Amino acid sequence: METKKAQQSRLLDLPHLDWHAYFVAAIVAGLTTLIAGLVLCGVVLGEPTFIIRITASLVLGPEVIRVTEGSTPLIFLAGMLLHFALAFAYALVIVLVIHRWGLIVGLVGGVSIGVAFYVINFYAMSFFFPWIYPLRNWLLLLTHMILGGLVGVVYELLDSYDLPFAVSGP
Repeated sequence: METKKAQQSRLLDLPHLDWHAYFVAAIVAGLTTLIAGLVLCGVVLGEPTFIIRITASLVLGPEVIRVTEGSTPLIFLAGMLLHFALAFAYALVIVLVIHRWGLIVGLVGGVSIGVAFYVINFYAMSFFFPWIYPLRNWLLLLTHMILGGLVGVVYELLDSYDLPFAVSGP
């Protein structure tokens, strides 16, 4: 019979995540999604900061969405901080689900989880943030899919636990 301490230690060892790969995947996906969102919103809507203002509105309230000229640094800072906090949280969930499944599952599973996050964000969370429900669109769905797919692919490419052979030290 295992002791409680040994059982807790074993639980912490479980899923054998590669934390470096997670961190890099979250940063790469967060930056790429931010740039893609800025470019897509700029090209399609003519308002590149729209995606940052939507994110900032979750913290600062719905009035920041309508600000078009002279967006304050507070709106930009709040949007950026929340964007990356959510990118790291989403990446952790994606990595927990897709690790050890391989590159194809990383891509398909990541994109699928990205779609699930979009549905949760814009349909379920609109109960708490009702102003985001009318803002759902294909641009935001695409950025969620990009985030999920990139996290899955980058993590699986860098995950040292999944290598089919032993890696020798330097």
